[in-house]
Amino acid sequence: RLACAMSKAKRVTTQNGVDALAMSPNERILKSIHELYERGPNASANASANASIGLLDIANDDLLRVKCFKPRKKVSAMIIGNHSAGKSSFINWYIGESVQTTGVAIETRGFTFVTSGRKRETLKGDATFAFYDYLEGLQSVEGLNANIFTEISTSKEKNFSCVDIVDSPGLVDGDMCYPFDVGKVITWMADHVDLILCFFDPIGQALCKRTMKVVEALNEHHADKLAYYMSKADQVEKEHDRQRVLIQITQNLSSRIKNSHAFKLPTIYLPRDDLTVPIPNAIEEVCEDIDKAIRLTVQKNLTTMKEDCSRIDARIDEVLATNEVNKKDNMKRSIRGVALMLLGWIFMMLSIYIAALEVFATPIIAHSLRKLVPRVPALESMLPQEDGEVRWSGIKHGGAYAFGASLITYFIIQYTKYVVWRLHPLLTKKEHARLHQYKKYITSFLEIRDGLYREYFKQLHQS
Repeated sequence: RLACAMSKAKRVTTQNGVDALAMSPNERILKSIHELYERGPNASANASANASIGLLDIANDDLLRVKCFKPRKKVSAMIIGNHSAGKSSFINWYIGESVQTTGVAIETRGFTFVTSGRKRETLKGDATFAFYDYLEGLQSVEGLNANIFTEISTSKEKNFSCVDIVDSPGLVDGDMCYPFDVGKVITWMADHVDLILCFFDPIGQALCKRTMKVVEALNEHHADKLAYYMSKADQVEKEHDRQRVLIQITQNLSSRIKNSHAFKLPTIYLPRDDLTVPIPNAIEEVCEDIDKAIRLTVQKNLTTMKEDCSRIDARIDEVLATNEVNKKDNMKRSIRGVALMLLGWIFMMLSIYIAALEVFATPIIAHSLRKLVPRVPALESMLPQEDGEVRWSGIKHGGAYAFGASLITYFIIQYTKYVVWRLHPLLTKKEHARLHQYKKYITSFLEIRDGLYREYFKQLHQS
């Protein structure tokens, strides 16, 4: 059985090694960062031994409670545009597989997430929400559940393994009714994607009001994510016709976008060999925009990891320092509490003594004691004199007053002791050791991060 388990572990390790070699450097870095957050630095080596702990587990520890989010393993790129702008066709070309239906008719009425995986699969509404946990905020949108899908492809084309491409519904004017609020969902999605590709086709639909309204809304908060392209440029073979369409689109966009000084509108189309006249094709710029988003996401995730490690490390130091302060404060409180406890005992004994004096001062008890007990000096001092001497400086009921004052003082001291001797909770030895172990983990996380940065720079030099 042990030999079988070792053989299985060896196969898993070998498979992981083969998978790692098949990955691009950026994909490997993104996956490594994700695993460090989820399972820790020794995740692949000790997957079955629970010998590692992820950065999220440390951040969520009850002793620390540092707000920390796990970076996604992939970049998200959303494609928007009017109906028949070539969005689905571009996705099929980019991944080298026909996963999206294309045509002149309105084929895409919902949102489709196209991602890479080990097995070809299609996920529908609930499964898509479960697959992408960050979409939880969209589940309340009426009509969306039946119109959101995920297409998982095994393609390894270009940098598809590092990117999730979101295909959005084609935008049209007129009486077209969507089963959900398209503009609202696109705007919400814009908060969670890294890149937004806007496709405008040259056959009249590019200037539709719904498309322009969505572009204007996205420019309010996501101007830096937007990239614009005139798609299907090969359908307009004459140069002056293309220029006229480009001018019309540019004029309509110029009043709606914020970064108009850096505005670009390259022409793109799917590569073909039967063109009679060469037409400029910047489709590789779209691929470069996706590659750039991947590189920026790698840098952002590495920076986020460093910041999260710094915040967790600072929180650990804060908890340990607070524990030391509390320990010293507990010592002071304990000294005060012990002093008040001793003082309380004094007043308690005083109250008992006064009560005994008052009891012995009653004529019947005093007379009985003198009859039954021989004369003892200590007892005589507690009994009233036979000549009728009045105690407590002649104050009537002075003993009762003294007893009441002593008893009240005792209860005041007890309450004060309860307030003063309230100790701070301190770390146990196990908790203290756990925090120090976390600090070692944080150091190892940062060392791995430095190694990932070196790998990232290495592939930049190689490219």
